[in-house]
Amino acid sequence: MSEKIVEQIYSILNDFKKQREDIQGQILIEFPQGVPIVSSWEGNIDPILIGAVTAAVKLTFTRLCQNLKKGMLQKIIVHNEKGKIIIQNAGPKAILTTIMPYDADVYAIAFLTLNIVNKIEKLMEKYRPV
Repeated sequence: MSEKIVEQIYSILNDFKKQREDIQGQILIEFPQGVPIVSSWEGNIDPILIGAVTAAVKLTFTRLCQNLKKGMLQKIIVHNEKGKIIIQNAGPKAILTTIMPYDADVYAIAFLTLNIVNKIEKLMEKYRPV
């Protein structure tokens, strides 16, 4: 069952990447463990490192939002001189991380990924780690 879900999520991510030239890739991570579930990134990356760092960032900012009484964290957008990253909830037990080059329209992509995270959240309700 979980293999089929992973295949469906990969298809969703891969289709989105094909539609958007400004997406370098996405990775879905179990939260809070930080374990990678599926990735559409190509090339030399360390998904375990990305998963661990992404989970740590989300945990840190979640605590900050709680301490400031600013509600539940939903999305983090990171800009630097080489690119942009969106870290967002994909249900209560998953995080979707999207990476793009510096010149990408991060706000348009953030809006478009809402549909993706809604689909992933429904699939993750049935997902059981292997």
